[in-house]
Amino acid sequence: MTDTTSDRHERTRTGTGTGAGEATWTLPLLSLAPVAAIRQFTGHSPTWLALAWAFCALSAVLLAAGWVTTIRRGPRRSPRAWVWCVLAHAIFAVQVIWLLQS
Repeated sequence: MTDTTSDRHERTRTGTGTGAGEATWTLPLLSLAPVAAIRQFTGHSPTWLALAWAFCALSAVLLAAGWVTTIRRGPRRSPRAWVWCVLAHAIFAVQVIWLLQS
């Protein structure tokens, strides 16, 4: 069965489409967990900072992938999806600021 553009627009308009929701922003948040753990429980040795930068870069790539999903499928209009989006970007910004200051 082919999926025409009008079918996709109809599903998006009626709310049955699969837009970028909470799941889009979960992986970037999970990839920032090791950065937070490194920040809390280790010294600021070069090895740990390099590992923290690697996880932060992974999170940046996953955030970019989330934006690709958002652009392709459109944003979900539910408040939960927006809360997850804002939360992911805010935590990412805090972790990057911490890494830049280290």
